[in-house]
Amino acid sequence: MTAVNAPQDGGGRSGVLQRILDVVERVGNEVPHPAILFLGLCAGLIVLSQVLAWVGWSATYEVVKPPAQMVQEIGLGGSMLPGASLAQQQGSAGSYVVVIETAEVESLLSVDGIRFLFTSFVRNFMGFTAMGIILIVMVGVGVAEMSGLISSLIRKLVAVSTVGTLTYIIVFLGVISSVASDAGYLVLIPLGAAAFKSVGRHPLAGMAAAFAGVAGGFGVNLVITPKDAVLTEITNKAIQLVQPDRSIDITANLYFGIGSTIVLTVLLALVSRRLVEPRLGPYDPAFAPSGDELRDQPDTLEGFTPERDSRGLRWAGLAFLAALAGVMALTLPSGAPLRDAVTGSVIGRSPFMDSLVVIIALLFLAAGLGYGRGAGTLTTGTEVIGAITKSWAGMAGLLFLFLLVAQFIAYFDYSNIPKIATVKLGDLIERFSIGSIWMLLLAMLVTLVIGIIMPQAIPKWALLAPIFVPLFLRLGVEPQTVMAAYRVADSPINIVTPIMAYFPLIVVFALRYDKRAGIGTVVALMLPYFVALTIVWPLLFVAWYLLGIPLGPGAPV
Repeated sequence: MTAVNAPQDGGGRSGVLQRILDVVERVGNEVPHPAILFLGLCAGLIVLSQVLAWVGWSATYEVVKPPAQMVQEIGLGGSMLPGASLAQQQGSAGSYVVVIETAEVESLLSVDGIRFLFTSFVRNFMGFTAMGIILIVMVGVGVAEMSGLISSLIRKLVAVSTVGTLTYIIVFLGVISSVASDAGYLVLIPLGAAAFKSVGRHPLAGMAAAFAGVAGGFGVNLVITPKDAVLTEITNKAIQLVQPDRSIDITANLYFGIGSTIVLTVLLALVSRRLVEPRLGPYDPAFAPSGDELRDQPDTLEGFTPERDSRGLRWAGLAFLAALAGVMALTLPSGAPLRDAVTGSVIGRSPFMDSLVVIIALLFLAAGLGYGRGAGTLTTGTEVIGAITKSWAGMAGLLFLFLLVAQFIAYFDYSNIPKIATVKLGDLIERFSIGSIWMLLLAMLVTLVIGIIMPQAIPKWALLAPIFVPLFLRLGVEPQTVMAAYRVADSPINIVTPIMAYFPLIVVFALRYDKRAGIGTVVALMLPYFVALTIVWPLLFVAWYLLGIPLGPGAPV
């Protein structure tokens, strides 16, 4: 008897699980919206800064500082906002000095603090680079999504798979679907269920495999994703709380992401084949809702003919190759504009690396335009602009959240609390001789626990990065290592917490095939994936760390 087919009498294991989930759901419903949460954090930080200033909390520490540099004022076109940039030249290694400094808490309720709250508000938001990055990337991804290209690619890849490889393909597509933001939730998960049903396998097993890949592996990919850009920028903001002139590249976790994608694909597919699918048993269509007329295909594919779809894919491929050739022409030749003007390098601090966000957006835009033109889904400039504005409109809530996150990070920086706390915690850990690997595992545990009630990756990292990154920098652990540890701990909880935004949607998908399905059904399906992820993925991270394998191009572990 499977969990789905078991009687819901409340006395068996399924009844106990349902009661536990009811408690989790009630507690989770009390958690405020992330925007309200960050408003509360800002208010609490303001009060805390005053209290700590009253008690005279401070720390004395050693720091390596570069020589003083000139700051040049720059104009921003017609904007009334002032801007500044550091001089491009850097001091030689021998010119850096170790100095002893004392940091004291700056109250945000003092005269200077109140002045900072009011005068820096717009500047804090305008300086939050993640906002611009995600808007730029979504120009291309939005067009590819709205044109139907993403849906078509997923559908084609699933259609050409065999029975033996179907599970692996579904999971793999789920993991890499993060390149198109949340498209995997809306397209791949119902498609996975339909694909399994079409070959005589339990549709809930296909749904679970897709959900495990999309949500459980959301933090990694084979390529750079919009989420990588945002996480990197938040990490850089956290680094600059203690080391203003230091930053990491968007590719800092690329190698680890590629390795994790491969390992997670195999792991989640094995869990699905060996544990989840046998537990479900054969599918009985009698459990489907009576008179069910729901389509197996996503709504985005309705009305497409195979001929239009194929023509769209051909045009998309040609447009993608043309755009890629243009980028290569600007990068590969000696003296190309996207190479470093001095060293001629492509990887590292080069115009190519600094342009990755724009390049990704252009490639998606070209492919989306090609598909839309060939398939007839986007035939006019007005429709293309509509696709872009629709994708931006869907991010209105995220942009407001960015406004509040930017203020919290700026206030945190101004108060000196993260700098002092880092020194104090670092001293405490050093006195107890706690190894960095155990501290990284502890950071993963903290992330996992917070994820139960705060599953959103970006606001959660915005909260944790200003704490974790400076602390581990003091312990000699690279920022990209801390960010990789966060990726490992962030995603797995999303597949079992009902607080996750798409979790109710997964329950709706399950109801298409079993009218008795509910939250408990989905959690019971996903628990084996969660357990496997929380054991195997940290072990992979530990092995990667101990072996000293680079996490990305030019990024040591």
